[in-house]
Amino acid sequence: MLRDRGPSPTKRPRPGVGRSVLLGAVLTTLVFATLEVAVRAWVYFFRDQAERFDTATGTFILLPGRYAGAGGRSFYVNTRGFVGAEFQDPVSPGTIRIVTLGDSCTFGGGTDWGTYGGQLEVRLRSIDHTHRYQVINAGIRGLNTELALRRLVTKVLPLTPDIVTVYLGWNDLMKLDPRGQVEKPGIAIVARLLDRLWLIKGMRKLLFYYLRPLVSAPATGPASRTGRFRDYRPAVFEDNLRRIIHAARDQGTRVVVMTLPSVVSDDMGLDDLHRLNVIFPYYQSAYSVGDFVDLIAAYNRSIRATVASENVMLVDLATEIADRAGQRNLFFDTMHPNQAGRVVIAEILARHISVVVPAQLHSTERHGVAPAIR
Repeated sequence: MLRDRGPSPTKRPRPGVGRSVLLGAVLTTLVFATLEVAVRAWVYFFRDQAERFDTATGTFILLPGRYAGAGGRSFYVNTRGFVGAEFQDPVSPGTIRIVTLGDSCTFGGGTDWGTYGGQLEVRLRSIDHTHRYQVINAGIRGLNTELALRRLVTKVLPLTPDIVTVYLGWNDLMKLDPRGQVEKPGIAIVARLLDRLWLIKGMRKLLFYYLRPLVSAPATGPASRTGRFRDYRPAVFEDNLRRIIHAARDQGTRVVVMTLPSVVSDDMGLDDLHRLNVIFPYYQSAYSVGDFVDLIAAYNRSIRATVASENVMLVDLATEIADRAGQRNLFFDTMHPNQAGRVVIAEILARHISVVVPAQLHSTERHGVAPAIR
């Protein structure tokens, strides 16, 4: 006799394909968002004990104190948040205040002697006995032009400097996708959005800085120039540079802009690249010597064009250093000057500033809109 087993259990309907895809997308987004928050928090607050991201100003700041630096040397951040010794504020009468705005090339070794700013002050005092000079180092490692603009407005201009020198562009060139630096819609907008994600920045550094050299070598020789950057124009970088110039000049501060010198040249082979510690950008399109040289030239073209259109002073470090004998001995990688390079930069700057600027300073327009200099 068959026993009645009751009603059979109801089968649950399987989710449709669309619902599964949506659920997967939501979970993936949550994972990436969590990772982005974690990486961003680490960069903002834990990556460097001397730096913090200031949410109020939207840029990085330096925390006062003494810190361990490269090569076992320490560096000091003063109570105003600038690398270097404490300084008098306001300046004494007859003193010309110069602030050097920049990235790690400006930050240098973090010591007075280990920066081109510190060397600049020494050289200006030795060749111009009419004025006193005070040079303040406003460099922070990793600054691009967007972050530097915010630092200029919030930390530098309140010091009412006579002169601001601008040595910026390497972090734009090396870390930002070239497709995002142009004015075209579409892919440029997507590229700029990705450039803002610290998770993407970290993945690019892992992939292109650490892993890529292990599996492939950069192209060299004539075939390494594809022409993709021959007519390239980094419009976003130009706009940021123009805004930096306007912000300083509107306060009556003279602006001195420098081009980007580099150790990289067309004639480099693989042995040269390894010996000179050449670092390539954190993306694929410039992983060849010829294209990299063209990309650097494109940024320097933009600097020269922007400076000319704004009628401010240009110090063409790229040209002056490239023309020097032994210029390869002035860098310890692609763009960072070593101590000999910092001295050369200071000498070039001092020569330009001492000749052109002092006669125009301390006029009745000191705290108004100053006439442009060239």
